[in-house]
Amino acid sequence: MVVTRKGVAGFTILLALCVIVFGAYVRLTDAGLGCPDWPGCYGFVTVPQTAEDYLSVEQNFPGEIVDEGKAWREMIHRYIASLLGFLILL
Repeated sequence: MVVTRKGVAGFTILLALCVIVFGAYVRLTDAGLGCPDWPGCYGFVTVPQTAEDYLSVEQNFPGEIVDEGKAWREMIHRYIASLLGFLILL
């Protein structure tokens, strides 16, 4: 399969539209602060999932409550936007 500039540009434009739409979804579901730090989520690459992860969150982010749904929406949006930024730099 041959990758052309036109194909990469088309994919980048499509990805930009996805970032806009998904960003609106994140905002409308009030998930924008689902993860307080970057480039992770409460110090992890993905949303905390195990009991040990939650203990770490309680120690490092006192008073924060992890809402997994909001956190996943925010992280997916961040990763899509990061991919878009990388493609733009190409």
